[in-house]
Amino acid sequence: MARSKVAKSRRPQAERAAEHYLYEICGCDPAQICRAIRTKWQAVDYWGCDVWGRTLGGHCWYAQVTAGQAGAVRERRRKLEKISWNKFDAVLLLQLVEQQNPANARRKDFFFRVHTYWHIKQGEHWTVADEACPVPAGWFKKLRIEEVLP
Repeated sequence: MARSKVAKSRRPQAERAAEHYLYEICGCDPAQICRAIRTKWQAVDYWGCDVWGRTLGGHCWYAQVTAGQAGAVRERRRKLEKISWNKFDAVLLLQLVEQQNPANARRKDFFFRVHTYWHIKQGEHWTVADEACPVPAGWFKKLRIEEVLP
């Protein structure tokens, strides 16, 4: 009898890629980027987010990461909406999406579909970026400060 294969979670890789996203796209200081702690006995996150970063100007970016589909995105959006955010904080929901590479069927290309939460006086709402952000293979490795800083 053949055993069914359990799908491997891409959450750790998605969180590492989110660190690179905050550094390269959002301009966060690599020394000011922190990832949530997950162990067997505890889970500590930053106001419901997996990755947190701060720019040199003091602007904070909070990123929740998911490798799931629409149901997971909807669940995480509702979770983030319940938190009272500072109007100067930027809240992102990064959805890791994989597609088959058209040039090579054995390879997969990864993208972030970026959802941004706007929490201003006119009303709170979500926007989704028109273009997905490509995730290079190097983003799945740990962001090393010594390699980034001169």
